[in-house]
Amino acid sequence: MSTKTTLKFLDISPLSITTVLIVLLIMPFWFNGIEGVHRWITFGPFNFYIASISLPILIVYLWKLSINKHLSFTIGFMFLIEGILLMQPDAGQITAFACASTIILWRAIENSIWKYISLLLFAFFVIASWIFLDHLAPVPYVEQIIFLVADMGSILLFLGVLALLLLIYPFFVPWKKDTLSLALGLYFLMTILVTFVGHFPMPIMGYGISPTIGYLIAITAIQKIKIEQTKKERIYKR
Repeated sequence: MSTKTTLKFLDISPLSITTVLIVLLIMPFWFNGIEGVHRWITFGPFNFYIASISLPILIVYLWKLSINKHLSFTIGFMFLIEGILLMQPDAGQITAFACASTIILWRAIENSIWKYISLLLFAFFVIASWIFLDHLAPVPYVEQIIFLVADMGSILLFLGVLALLLLIYPFFVPWKKDTLSLALGLYFLMTILVTFVGHFPMPIMGYGISPTIGYLIAITAIQKIKIEQTKKERIYKR
């Protein structure tokens, strides 16, 4: 997919694309899961971890809905997504998405009471997901890859951790400290941190192409927004 095509993809109506992406999140239930866990869409020999592709894009479009004053749709979609992830079940993605969603809603909701209500509801989903964890055994080169790297020596461990930090750095650099950048940065940070406390795949480093697709689209979205803001600033100065 070219950068130009991706940028056009990001211009699709937020309400329409959010609906389509939620349908994609539901699709794993149509495929055979593993021990009651439904997180993958299968095409022949290929398995796609759909949440790691869809959620970064959903964060972008939910943010767009929130700034376009479609707050009720934003809140409804967020809790619907949390419910879908809870049924898969996927505590790691629920935690990461809840953190990102909290950032978006905290900035979008003006009423303090509703801010705390939304925070409590997200906390409920996160706690419930960790109580009802799946019982899948970890695959060493997926969920425990960072520990495998540690066994190979301190230098490789340092380089591995540094590589992971560099992945999320673009979302936290000072000139990008806006709501969407922080939400996406927090999402990717949490997907990394949860791997140290549960059997979840380390993104990028430990799990196939799916997280890479989601990450690249997120980076592209941030870049597109930066370009749009620069254009607006130039027009304003004129």
